[in-house]
Amino acid sequence: MMRWLAIALLATTPAWADETEDAEETVVQRPAPEYFIATVIATTTAQQLALSCSTLSLDPPVIQAATDEVLEKLEADGFDPLQPYAEMIDPAPEFQARQEAFVLSHGLEDSPSEDLVCAAGLAEIEDGSDIGKFLVAVE
Repeated sequence: MMRWLAIALLATTPAWADETEDAEETVVQRPAPEYFIATVIATTTAQQLALSCSTLSLDPPVIQAATDEVLEKLEADGFDPLQPYAEMIDPAPEFQARQEAFVLSHGLEDSPSEDLVCAAGLAEIEDGSDIGKFLVAVE
């Protein structure tokens, strides 16, 4: 489980620098907005749960709506929605902390069984969590 969360984290996190210089200006980086971090964690965790559990699937329209909302908020907050990481202080430590907390809260460390992963996903759905809203139970 930790391996798939690490893969998800790496897939969503580009290389970082404190400042990015181009030919004309220096971009001062800002903290990643909470809504951005929460949505990245929820969508990537839901994706990994669905990939690891044959009775869970993603809800693409819900994910698309959440993605559109985040992109609109990023733009309203002055981030480039096509390259938001270029203007953010590295959120990787926060991503890692939240993913580790999820794994520990569901007892998913040390190569959990599919049944345990499925139970975690179903619990998220039942709780109506940010992760659960992106999942659908299937037979």
